[in-house]
Amino acid sequence: MTSTSAAPPVSGRRAATRERLMNAAVGVFAERGIIGASVEEICEAAGFTRGAFYSNFADKDELVLAMLRLQMEHQYAAAQAAIDVIAENGPRGDPDAVLTAALDTLEHHLHPEREWVLAQHELLLYAARRPAVRDAYREFSDGYLEQFGALIARGVEASGLSLAIPFGDALELLTSCHVQDQLDRLFDQGGESRRLRILLRLLTRPAG
Repeated sequence: MTSTSAAPPVSGRRAATRERLMNAAVGVFAERGIIGASVEEICEAAGFTRGAFYSNFADKDELVLAMLRLQMEHQYAAAQAAIDVIAENGPRGDPDAVLTAALDTLEHHLHPEREWVLAQHELLLYAARRPAVRDAYREFSDGYLEQFGALIARGVEASGLSLAIPFGDALELLTSCHVQDQLDRLFDQGGESRRLRILLRLLTRPAG
């Protein structure tokens, strides 16, 4: 596997090619798993040659890391939009109504299809099984967790609420809630909105 340090900016055409390859890989990985999927199958689904793949990714490991990073970027953008709703309304509004509006925004921006959920779990399992991929994933995921933590802290402060438990524990519970929601989606069970709303009510209380 090649180095996982930040890649230099790519051209618009190359970025579009990478996006098509990653989108195609979602369907292939969801159907066949990463181990069972071949580069040829991904290229065929994307409408490209093997040359196009290897001019963008050194191997499947690099593709997996790029997809995991992209997913985290999407999740962060969704969380940012939700926190912006809280910051705009802040303590001026009813805290419960503000949290409801923020969660509605989060769900609007973050509603992956079942295929993406399957692929994401495949990506995580693949990373867990391959030490080099696992280490690279941990490195950038830790950075994103810090950013998520800063976002949540900003949202709690702007809402006029405070956390009822230590911040680190609250972050772990919210993350676990998100993971459970994704597992439920694999079996066509809903419930994130209700579960997350209940959890947020339990974790927060009026400030002061």
